[in-house]
Amino acid sequence: MLPTKAEAEQLLAWAQECNPGPWVSHCKVAARAAETIAEKCGLDSERAYVSGLLHDIGYYSYVDGKGDKDHALAGYDLMMKKGYDDIARICLSHSFSIQDVKSIGSSYDEIAKDIFA
Repeated sequence: MLPTKAEAEQLLAWAQECNPGPWVSHCKVAARAAETIAEKCGLDSERAYVSGLLHDIGYYSYVDGKGDKDHALAGYDLMMKKGYDDIARICLSHSFSIQDVKSIGSSYDEIAKDIFA
């Protein structure tokens, strides 16, 4: 399941209230870029927009630049709780140059078990 554009924008607005900062503008630029690329390639532009908009949503959990967990994990947890499994995977994997969560280390072990079981 995927949130609509409007739902994704509401989620990002909520996250911005929790933790204002330049990361929100970054998400908006990523969303517009993903949408444009998808349109040019004949792909689902709304899916691309929503994915770009929410990829860093885990920063909602940061206070004074720090969080209890990595923003990728915080975003994954939030999106899984909301039933947005595809976006959760994007939150988790977008920061990794090697697209294999198993290569990251112990803090991701439980999630890796769920995803790669």
